[in-house]
Amino acid sequence: MDILTIDQNLLEALNRFFIGQSSAVDGLFKFFGVYFIYTLPVILLVMWFLIKDRQKRIALVMSMVSLVISIFGFNKLISHFWYRARPDIIVIGLKEVFFHRPDFSFPSDHASALFAITFTLYLFGYKKAANWFLLYSLIIVFARVVIAVHYPLDIIGGAAVALAASLVVFWLKKPLTKYIYEPIVFVLKKVRLA
Repeated sequence: MDILTIDQNLLEALNRFFIGQSSAVDGLFKFFGVYFIYTLPVILLVMWFLIKDRQKRIALVMSMVSLVISIFGFNKLISHFWYRARPDIIVIGLKEVFFHRPDFSFPSDHASALFAITFTLYLFGYKKAANWFLLYSLIIVFARVVIAVHYPLDIIGGAAVALAASLVVFWLKKPLTKYIYEPIVFVLKKVRLA
């Protein structure tokens, strides 16, 4: 049995186990898999205003840089070389609770974004915040597999992309701080948001 078959079998098992048993459970998974991600900008804004320490703010901005690199750099590049359709297009018999547009599935943009923030915070030494983001990330990506928007390997691929982007950002933290963080803070100070 190859890895893609195992991936599909795991997706089918999770979907069958959780979805279709109760409309309340279906709704909960739909909320976490589709809508919970929309709390991310609010969380990041609250963090920005609560954090006064320069190093922590740098880590927060660098996590956003890592997110952009992972989604708009690595993920877009990978999707041009390897297209994998979403599970609901290929796998017959999945219980659907949410229709997703038929675009590429691998790697997961949600996983890349969430784990980019998580890994960057870990690399910059902010373990407590990173642990909370890890929990937040795992809830969302697990729900996305259960509702059959992604295969488990899409999530793993997204996490790998996020790790690569986070490492690049960490290695380039000095020039990124000078050319991205400092101009952002300069502008935000002018409008009294920093």
